[in-house]
Amino acid sequence: MERKTVVRPVRLGIVLWAVLGLVVAASPTWAGGGAPGFTLKAVQDGKEYSLSQFQGKVVMLNFFTFFCGPCRQEMPHLNQLDQELKAKGFQTLGIGLASTPEQLKQLASQLGLQYPVLLGNDQVSKAYGSVELVPTTFIIDRQGKIVQKILGARSKEEFEKLIKPLL
Repeated sequence: MERKTVVRPVRLGIVLWAVLGLVVAASPTWAGGGAPGFTLKAVQDGKEYSLSQFQGKVVMLNFFTFFCGPCRQEMPHLNQLDQELKAKGFQTLGIGLASTPEQLKQLASQLGLQYPVLLGNDQVSKAYGSVELVPTTFIIDRQGKIVQKILGARSKEEFEKLIKPLL
């Protein structure tokens, strides 16, 4: 009698997830990895900001585009968090992708954003895992390690639950 080898979908799925898990764990932009440094220009005042200047603070990096509706909805909440938690060592940085400086400046003004809105580029997007979905938000602890990568928009309360324990 001939014996046939059958690959069961469940076992194959487990193997694929295990392989993907290794790839994800090796990526520097996932939880526990050091946040890649950058220097980008703010559209509000033309100043250059580097991630390294916020060393010792909890930093929220929010990648967005001018045309993203969910991004626009969450940005006022990010602004509120930035203002409420700044004295405790918190900083929000917006990084605009696939947008012109004029669009970003208009958006920052329209929404009354007080945190720096930076003109992003392909280099910073790639450094953070080739950001393709917006909003994508990274929370970086005081030691410069990424502790959260958040895909999609969240409420102010959801962000607070992630940030406050780090302060």
